[in-house]
Amino acid sequence: MTENSKNDNNGKNLKIVFTGGGTGGHVYPNVALFDDFEKAGFNVAYIGGTGNTVEKRLVHENGVKYYGVQTIKLVRSMSLSAMKNNLSIPFTLSKAVRECVNVLKKEKPNVVFSKGGFVSLPTVLAARKLDIPVVAHESDLTMGLANKIAKSKGATILKANPHSTFDGILVGLPLRKDLFTANKEQSIKTLGIKNPSGKKILLVLGGSSGAKAINDAIKDNLSALLERYVVLHVTGKGKAAERGLKTSDDKNQNSANYKNTFQSPIEGGYYVFEYADKIQNFYAASDLVLSRAGATAVFEISALKKRALFVPLPKGVSRGDQIDNACLAKEYGATILEQDENFSSSLCLALKNAEKNPPMKEISVDANGKIVNVVRGIVGACKNKKL
Repeated sequence: MTENSKNDNNGKNLKIVFTGGGTGGHVYPNVALFDDFEKAGFNVAYIGGTGNTVEKRLVHENGVKYYGVQTIKLVRSMSLSAMKNNLSIPFTLSKAVRECVNVLKKEKPNVVFSKGGFVSLPTVLAARKLDIPVVAHESDLTMGLANKIAKSKGATILKANPHSTFDGILVGLPLRKDLFTANKEQSIKTLGIKNPSGKKILLVLGGSSGAKAINDAIKDNLSALLERYVVLHVTGKGKAAERGLKTSDDKNQNSANYKNTFQSPIEGGYYVFEYADKIQNFYAASDLVLSRAGATAVFEISALKKRALFVPLPKGVSRGDQIDNACLAKEYGATILEQDENFSSSLCLALKNAEKNPPMKEISVDANGKIVNVVRGIVGACKNKKL
C-alpha cells in the first residue's frame, strides 16, 4: 500500500475519499471535482491502483493524498490466461478490501465517491463494511459492473446521460475547469504547430490507451488528410513507436509536458503525440476532432462546442457503451462513423461531412456544482441520523 500527501487537514472538518481508475474516463471526472470539494470544505484523498497508473500520476499532480492498493479486473475472454485471472479474483479482491478498510479507518471519510471501473470495487466494498456512505457516478447509458455492485450495496447513483437505462440522479459529467482556459493562438504556439497555409487543424484522439483502428486509418489516409488539414495525432502510449516514428527532444515546445512528441517521416503538418498531458491546448488548437466515443470525450468536446466525428468502439469488443454515447453525441450535433470494413475508406468523406455540421451543443451544465450539492446533502443527512 502506498501513500502520497501534499498536506493533511488545513482546518477542514469534512473528508471525502475518491476512487476509480484504470482508464482516463474513470479518473478525469474525479480529478475535475477536487477543487470543488475543497472549496466546499472537504479534505480530499484518493484510493487507486498500484504501480504507474494514470490515476496515480494525475492525483499526484494535483497534490492530493494517494493510496495505492491491489486491484482486480474481470477479463471478458475464454483464453487460458483470462480464466486464470478471473479464478484468482475472489482472493485478490478479499486482500484488496482489507487494505481499503485499513485506509478508510485511518482517513475516516464522511463519504466515498466512486467513478466506477475495476479499481473502485475494493474501496466501495470496504466503505460499506464500515457503514460509510458511497456515491457512485456512471457516465454511460448502461451501468458498468463495478457500479452495479455499488448500487446493490446501497450506493447513491448519479448519472451523466439523460437517456440512461437505470434509476439515478441526473447531474451530467464533471469537467476540468482547465479545459476552458486555453486559447487557440497560444495553444498553437505551445504545441509548436506550423501552419503557413492556414489549413484546418484536425485533432485525432483514441482514448487514454489509444485506438489501433483509428491509428491505422490515419496512416492509410495520411496523404489525403494532409492536403486538407494539419493533423495532431494522439496515438496512445507506446503506439507511436509501433509505427516506426522516432522520438524528438521537443526543444521548441516550450514545455516539459510534451516530451513524448514524435515527428513523422512525412513532412508537412503531421504532429504525433503519445499522450496529451495538457489536453486543453490540443482542443483549443483544433477546428475538428476525430475521437473514440468514450463518455468523457463526448462531454468534453460538446462543452467546448467543437465540430466532431466520433468512431465508437464496436460492440463485439466492448459492452456497447460507446455506441450509446455516440447516439447521444449525434443528438447534440456530432457526426458518427462506424468502425466496419469500410471504415478506413470512408474516413475522409466523413470528416468533410463533420466539417459542414455546426459545432456540437453542450450536453450538460455545471455538473460539478450539482454533484457537490448532492454529496453535501448525503453527508448532512448521515450526520443528522447519528444525532
